[in-house]
Amino acid sequence: MAITSGGTPGPRLTGELAALDNNVYGFLHNVADPQPLAHAFVRLGWSARWSAEDEYEVECSWCRLNLWNSGGMAKFAGVVEPASVNRLAETLGSLGVDHEIELYDVEGVKIEPPGPEP
Repeated sequence: MAITSGGTPGPRLTGELAALDNNVYGFLHNVADPQPLAHAFVRLGWSARWSAEDEYEVECSWCRLNLWNSGGMAKFAGVVEPASVNRLAETLGSLGVDHEIELYDVEGVKIEPPGPEP
């Protein structure tokens, strides 16, 4: 399935989260091209759209990420339900992505994420 600017079918960010500014940022160390990663998110049931050259937006009800290539390594920025930051980490891990995640509160203060759930 081609990912176009019109997007693929799938879930969208819930209302209250859609109103938030970006609160999550990160690095995708072993991803050079975000396109295959966007397709992998679609296979997991997320929606995706091509938003600019070498840039994709992936989305579900609890997270929306912009993925882009930055000098040979992909980065992301977006919105995640703060209680679901571990879920995001698990999703990236399930896709084989070596990643770093930074989460911020509404005032822009970095939040140290809790450890993995037991």
